[in-house]
Amino acid sequence: MTKCSENASGDGQDFKKHETLKFQCLAKGEVVQDCVSDFVASQRCEGFIALSGSKMDVVTLEMTSQAQPLNPFPYTPSYIELSASEPRPLDALAEKVDLEKVYTDCQILDAQELALETVYTAVCSATVPSSLLKAVKKAPRLLPTGNYLLAVLNTHGSLTLLTKSVECTLWSRFESLNVPLTLRDNLLPSVEADGISTFGQYKAMMDQAWITMFAWLGEESEGVENHSLVLGTANGGLWILKLSADAQTLEDHIYLETKLDRICFLHTFDNLLLVADVMGRVHLYRFTEWSNGGLTLVRSLWERADRMGLQVGTISRSLEGNCYYITCCKAAHLLTWCLQGEDCLEARLHVGGIKITALCSLDYQSYVVGTASQELKLIQVTHQGSQIHIKMQPVTVEDMSDFQVVGLATSRNKNLLTLLLYPVKEYINAKKTEKNIVYVQVGQLHEHDVLARLTDSLNSDKPINVCLDYLAELRIKIFSQKDLQGYSNFSPLDAFNFAEPATEAQLHQLQLKYHVLTTVGELQMAHLHLSTLIKKTQDETQLLLAMLATTHIRLRLQYLGSLDNLSGFQEQAANCMLAEAQRLCNGLQKDLTGEEHPLKDTTRHFLHQIENHFQELRKKFAKISVTNPVEEQTALWCSISYVEIEPSLENRYCSLCSRQVLMQIQDLQQLFDPNLTPQLVCPFCHGSFTQELLTA
Repeated sequence: MTKCSENASGDGQDFKKHETLKFQCLAKGEVVQDCVSDFVASQRCEGFIALSGSKMDVVTLEMTSQAQPLNPFPYTPSYIELSASEPRPLDALAEKVDLEKVYTDCQILDAQELALETVYTAVCSATVPSSLLKAVKKAPRLLPTGNYLLAVLNTHGSLTLLTKSVECTLWSRFESLNVPLTLRDNLLPSVEADGISTFGQYKAMMDQAWITMFAWLGEESEGVENHSLVLGTANGGLWILKLSADAQTLEDHIYLETKLDRICFLHTFDNLLLVADVMGRVHLYRFTEWSNGGLTLVRSLWERADRMGLQVGTISRSLEGNCYYITCCKAAHLLTWCLQGEDCLEARLHVGGIKITALCSLDYQSYVVGTASQELKLIQVTHQGSQIHIKMQPVTVEDMSDFQVVGLATSRNKNLLTLLLYPVKEYINAKKTEKNIVYVQVGQLHEHDVLARLTDSLNSDKPINVCLDYLAELRIKIFSQKDLQGYSNFSPLDAFNFAEPATEAQLHQLQLKYHVLTTVGELQMAHLHLSTLIKKTQDETQLLLAMLATTHIRLRLQYLGSLDNLSGFQEQAANCMLAEAQRLCNGLQKDLTGEEHPLKDTTRHFLHQIENHFQELRKKFAKISVTNPVEEQTALWCSISYVEIEPSLENRYCSLCSRQVLMQIQDLQQLFDPNLTPQLVCPFCHGSFTQELLTA
């Protein structure tokens, strides 16, 4: 059963019903793009933006929590310049055909199409137009080496794989499977070029090998364990290529012939695939078991051949998980479908503004769109019974009169909204480089307490890396100095109670204090008018680090003390942790005997409380001979076990604060309850660990 409802709204119809929202800009940046078009963000997922507004340069933006005080832009750009003479995979097919005869014998409309399409005539053209980036998308899975895998498609049908480490800012070519050549030479049936004499035959041969769009299968898709590519071709075909874990070889493939024309858009979500062609038709497919064919058509969402091929579309799922929302745009109209079982509800909204130039989802029922008339609008979809309705609300952006929104992106937790802006006016004194710049604004539509959200999100199961956008927002807001005193007063050190046994919740609160205090310290170091506060912040940081270390040590010793028998490493770690705790206490006690200490009372109270608890813990490890602590650390110690780290070409360190730990993860896991802590995190900043191999 199919149910349809249509909600058409003229320009400004809903403006009077809602109070105008204001986009609060928190940070600004810019990137170079020399061929900007609408929907310049080819991929925008969880803080990663891949831009396609260039001829040869691939530029990606990755959200970071390491923004600097003087330039609080929360994205790290990564680049690679592809060669202007990228190989054209279809030239090998075209060279086998007598194009002069085909052109002479074909009808005038066919001759026009043949002459205007670069892919068809590149082999016999004196000058071939430069290729443009068609799509840039990152694989959802990392390579076995821990590196990213990025695929880049240009208008000549060349699909290139790139890779880089997480920390690197330069993409490099990934020498692996050549996807276009594999499709052309191995997967497609061979065609006798001697039998091709008409344009229709020539077009059919070229179109089946011409990759016009691609998408990666997500991690949530059924039956997908490794990297899998979905390819759309010019003849409307869909290919699923299952690659090996290292993306070096092709393990299996599936082909589906559709009724569509040249594929121009592909988007995957869960087990759904949204497909659109250049004629404007939109189909929805579902991924099935590999043995059952891989793809089945769910519904033809749009069958009208309006010649408006999709450039962007999103799929989202309701919180209950029982309904999907598919949203896309055609010219100035926003189209939304709601799939719930066998029912399909449809709604349409005329957004206005000449045409929609940017679209992203805030949640499964909220979207933000940008238009060609320099407008930004919030779209709300409401589901009531057997109908869905769409409401529109304008969003004001300062200094928007000279810019057009060409891209929108949200962060992983939807707390930050990124606007990609392109100037619509040129000035006489403008430099050439200024004409090739996309301006980036990062901000939010609604104010919220970022520390409260971080507190709610922090847990022992996952590292704080999944909240990088919250950390980025925290740093930006501290660097803005709008409520600096409020952040400085967050969780004062004298408010912590260490008389009771240590808890994970207390460690988490100390870790949040660490992020706030270190960020405040960076701000004070960068600005002269705040330099008088540096000494106080440094003293607080020193005491906070001692609180973090001793709280972590007490947690580990509490767990080890509950075990009947200890392994050799557990005994060694207990010895080292007790020695480190004693060293920290001795250092703080020594500071108290010197000059007037600014945190004298807080430090003395802290030492008194933890000394009582450590006395009880030492009784549980009476059989272990504790090493006398040294006054200063001269060797490199593991920040979890405090066992000495031997020099090695390999090292494992925190991805946020760079503190090192032992390479032997299995040993470190012996210090944690396996039922409560499935993943190791840094005890100071709660970050995840990564490793690297040092090379000459």
